[in-house]
Amino acid sequence: MLVDGLVLDARRAIFLPDSRTLVVADLHLGYAWAKRARGALLPVSAPDDTTDRLAELQRDHRATRIVVLGDVIHEAVALPVLERLFREFCERLGAESELKFCLGNHDRKLDRLLTEWKLPITCHRELELDSCRLLHGDTESLAASDGTVFRLDSPIRRLVGHEHPCIALDDGVSSRVRCPAFLLADDLMVLPAFSMWAAGCEIGRQPFLGPLARAARFHTAVTCVGPRLLRLPLR
Repeated sequence: MLVDGLVLDARRAIFLPDSRTLVVADLHLGYAWAKRARGALLPVSAPDDTTDRLAELQRDHRATRIVVLGDVIHEAVALPVLERLFREFCERLGAESELKFCLGNHDRKLDRLLTEWKLPITCHRELELDSCRLLHGDTESLAASDGTVFRLDSPIRRLVGHEHPCIALDDGVSSRVRCPAFLLADDLMVLPAFSMWAAGCEIGRQPFLGPLARAARFHTAVTCVGPRLLRLPLR
């Protein structure tokens, strides 16, 4: 689905055609391992398919850059299994695309770990690409922190993650399912979490966490229903 020059993909990603950039949010890599390191006995037998799903998107869109909008890792702990996850991530995706991370609230010390592991990924607080400002969304944009407002003559969107938005769909009788969704405001778009572990924030029932989403007036949800996208008005 094309929205203001951005390609929304039902696999929880956005593609910026001008710069051939694939954008995803909230990978939470190593979620189960990080929880186990803290004493929670989560199952780790199921493989993490994050890299496989990103590689499919990379191939289908022929992306030359991949940007992750924060919460790349669930917790930056120096576990050998997490290092292996990141090395596989770099080897498979970095061969065809430049990799960039916009750090989120779960990514404290991640840049230090990547340096220790000698992995070729650059970390940022936010990026500007194709008339879009890319950041995690747990804090205000740096562009607005000095009292200025980030605007261009062309339509501008801030692309953020952090909120894990979802929409509840039901048949009015007994079936109800929560589907990840993109949220659209005039100058802000919130991506669904790419992680399959991430619980969704149900729109209309749970509050937003970050200041950007709390201040926004969302007018549309684009919901990921299997391989299709469903546009729903919110006003």
